[in-house]
Amino acid sequence: MDMTVTRADDDITHVVLDGRFDIQGAQEVDSRFVELADSSKAMIVDLSKVSFIASLGVRTLMLSAKALIRRGSELVVCGANENVDKVLRGTGFNEAAGLYPDYESAIRTVKERLAEFSGKKS
Repeated sequence: MDMTVTRADDDITHVVLDGRFDIQGAQEVDSRFVELADSSKAMIVDLSKVSFIASLGVRTLMLSAKALIRRGSELVVCGANENVDKVLRGTGFNEAAGLYPDYESAIRTVKERLAEFSGKKS
């Protein structure tokens, strides 16, 4: 599993995964997800290059989403193909994190929510 991480100026972390998010794929990226969930303001995980997701892949995403939620932030997923999307929805992952068709809609929503949140803190 290849993992590319980009952090924008606004502390939104963009993670692009490429490959199968199966047992081996999850093991390869799990520790990095833990680090990112602990240090990111928000995370967007792009699954457009993920052809398959297993329960351990969902677990990796869910643990990261919960870690961000506990800190008052969020993880969203974008670009999942039909089969990956079906698995995420079937496990209830979509109740913990947003699912978006593409990066543009995901980043727009995350930026709006972060702006709304920072406006409430003032």
